[in-house]
Amino acid sequence: MLAYLAAMRGNSRVAPGLISNPMARTNWRSVGHARLVQLLPDARACLQTPSPEALGQALNYLLFERHTNVVVVNGGDGTIHHTLNAAVRVVEAASQVLGKPVPLPRFLLVRGGGMNMLARVFETRGHPVRTIERFNKRARGARVGTLPIKKLPLLSVREPDGSERLGYIFGSELVFNAMTMYERFGQGYPGLARFLWEVARGYLFKTELWDRYQHLLDPPATPLVIDGEVHPSYTSLVATTVPLQLVKGVVATVRESSAPGRMNAVAVLTTDKGEVIRRIPQLMLGAQAKGVAYRRDVADISVHGPYLLDGERVDRPAGNPTGELRVRGSRWVVDGIWLA
Repeated sequence: MLAYLAAMRGNSRVAPGLISNPMARTNWRSVGHARLVQLLPDARACLQTPSPEALGQALNYLLFERHTNVVVVNGGDGTIHHTLNAAVRVVEAASQVLGKPVPLPRFLLVRGGGMNMLARVFETRGHPVRTIERFNKRARGARVGTLPIKKLPLLSVREPDGSERLGYIFGSELVFNAMTMYERFGQGYPGLARFLWEVARGYLFKTELWDRYQHLLDPPATPLVIDGEVHPSYTSLVATTVPLQLVKGVVATVRESSAPGRMNAVAVLTTDKGEVIRRIPQLMLGAQAKGVAYRRDVADISVHGPYLLDGERVDRPAGNPTGELRVRGSRWVVDGIWLA
């Protein structure tokens, strides 16, 4: 562990390691992991993790045996989400052993999945191979303290039992339902576009699809509380610490990062399904719309039901008054390599 702390000093040489999700879309289709291994200096610090449960052991090995100070995460939003949560658990455990804080490594997020909103936040562009080639030009012979980084805070989602998940983008029950439906139309941006089209068409023409699934747009039976302000009825909520961009320059629901310990939030307060559907273009562009509340510098949110966190669905009993979720800003800030 002491060798890792030394590797994290600003004057230490850059020592990259790689974690790949072998089933992530781009990685699977292009044999991405094997190609990235050839570009990185230490093949022994390049790992594939077959499941989220394997991430803790992989990160312990990279940080404390290979002394990696830059972790390349090769996968989509779900891979990044699980890797960051595992990294926090690993450094927290190490901090308890040493009796002093152990920092997170720096992260280079590459677009190895089908949805890559989190990598886009750090201006990562193109296939992972091209990203690593750009990184190598910047990092060759460099000190870790000279790498360009962007600091972005994580938010915390805490269950009633005290368990906690960290992430960048939280979506309430309707967002959870929308992701479930979206997967029927194919993942990635073509699937998202088709899903939104089918929702609008189904409502307008009352299609069989609409009749079957319109209940998924029903508003929650429980209230939403944002920094003490109670909304007895609402349809959906998104809270995020990062700019929420689906297609850069075209679709940008939230355009700014939050301060550490804070979030930005978008709440759809209207509960009429037709109004919600008509608001979709404005919601995706971040434009002001009737029945939609935009909140900056939010510290605390109370909500119920299943939810989405960084694209990962977390199912739980809906409408359970005792199943309150607390969504808050956290103390954790991730240093992401900035290659813009």
